[in-house]
Amino acid sequence: MLHISEEEIRSQIAGFDRALREQGIQSATTFAYPGEHHDRRIVRALAKAGYANARRGVTPEFPLNERCGPSSVYNPVDEDPFLIPSVYCRGDLSPSRKEFSQALGQARGGKISVFIYHGVPDVHAHCTTSLELFKQDMQHLKDEGCTVIAMRDLAKYVDFSKRQKDIYAPIIARLGITATDLKCDTSGDAIVFSWKTKTTRPQTQSAYQLIVASSPEKLAINQADLWDSGRVNSDRTKNISYGGKRLAKSQSAYWKVRCWNNPDQVEIDRVKNWIATELIEEMRKSHPGPISPPAGFSK
Repeated sequence: MLHISEEEIRSQIAGFDRALREQGIQSATTFAYPGEHHDRRIVRALAKAGYANARRGVTPEFPLNERCGPSSVYNPVDEDPFLIPSVYCRGDLSPSRKEFSQALGQARGGKISVFIYHGVPDVHAHCTTSLELFKQDMQHLKDEGCTVIAMRDLAKYVDFSKRQKDIYAPIIARLGITATDLKCDTSGDAIVFSWKTKTTRPQTQSAYQLIVASSPEKLAINQADLWDSGRVNSDRTKNISYGGKRLAKSQSAYWKVRCWNNPDQVEIDRVKNWIATELIEEMRKSHPGPISPPAGFSK
């Protein structure tokens, strides 16, 4: 759908709706993007045609591959109703019970886990789901006491009249890289920081920022009264020396990290024909990830 005109997009949607009426089938209120193709034109056409929401897949936050697999949980507060992410694309190539349970476990605190199943079975080997696997999953949902609904039933739980000012802002915000497992070594003469990076796509760290404060309250509002490294262009995640104010003996301090990603151009070029040009351009940029959870140390 990315490679046809807006007029043809509207024509195809109208033709689909007309076929439903001719066959006496209930009108569709939800939409699934074929091949994950979506852009602002398609969203605009769906809204104008009277659809309530639309479900997308796993990209661009997660790699587009035949295995499919895990993605982002749907938070109605953050996501535009026409770009609802799928938490897991299930199939014989993505049969992990652990991943399935982890994806299901994210449906907490108002968040909704949207699972994709193609044909059970499907004619395409890369997205088929065996009847045995499907039955196991449905039994697991029943055993866990889950509320299981179709996409059209989301309207009973979510106010779709609330739209994001920028429909792609939540997606772009997830293109970065996150610092995890923060550690601080104070055993030597110098204070030394390290962390690991977490990302869902093939990319590395291109820069970091360290914020150090004298209290958790100041750190929470990014008041770096002890040290703010500023943005440092570096892929280093270990042996970062403290460069702030001198600390008193046994003084406690608190810190957190923000990282910027270094995009993988090979991965981007591989998927550029399947993702909106606007999002491909964003994927080529270095974005700041979310600030890490806080950590503490004392000298």
